Amino acid sequence: MKQIQVGLIGYGLAGATFHAPIIAAVPSLVLRRVVSSRTAEVARDHPGAEAVSDAEALFADPQIELVVIATPNPTHHPLARRALEAGKHVIVEKPFVVHLAEADELLRLAAEQGRVLSVYHNRRWDGDFQTVKQLIGSGILGRVATYESRFDRYRPQVRDRWRERDEPGSGALYDLGSHLIDQALHLFGLPETVLADVGAQRTGAQTDDYFHLLLGYGELRVILHSGALVRQPAFRFAIHGDRGSFLKRGLDPQEEQL
Repeated sequence: MKQIQVGLIGYGLAGATFHAPIIAAVPSLVLRRVVSSRTAEVARDHPGAEAVSDAEALFADPQIELVVIATPNPTHHPLARRALEAGKHVIVEKPFVVHLAEADELLRLAAEQGRVLSVYHNRRWDGDFQTVKQLIGSGILGRVATYESRFDRYRPQVRDRWRERDEPGSGALYDLGSHLIDQALHLFGLPETVLADVGAQRTGAQTDDYFHLLLGYGELRVILHSGALVRQPAFRFAIHGDRGSFLKRGLDPQEEQL
């Protein structure tokens, strides 16, 4: 069996929790190098992988065929571009990039290079979303009139981290909205209309911590919502059709297990 040598850029929450363990668990993948300053953690968790400080070491390594990017959002575009220019296949942690023009450029470059470029949306495989997908596809609920998906939290204190600073690609819409939007597009395709209310509600918030999106698909209404001041969360999913409803509370338990 041919094994694909993988280079991982970033060993924070996404890299250490959602990418490296999965790469290590797939027999056809080999984690060869990790770009991170957390050399001790990389050596402890993946002794067969080499920790390096510069992403150029991955791009210049002819044995590495696939590069996985799990770094802060504004760095996705330049790193993915360099990886594609080096002839690598690329997987980018969500959200793909910050600006549409960056996405268009990367898609063009991947096509020119004949390389695979994909975005990692792990919540497509959440158990509750898989159930929702099966229910809608089976027709048990009939014609779906309303689909509501919420990702609420109670985090009244603003933390000093890049996701909560006034920087490109920060905020709840990029962080959590990318999950909910991807799931909706996966189920229903592109909407005909989009209405959005995005803002900051917490004292001292530098970027958005609240969003309420309404996507229109003819008679179908899709509601995507997240707030950081929700002590008692509502349903995670609420789907209503002309033959019945499906309500689901709580988040998928797989994340806690990881």
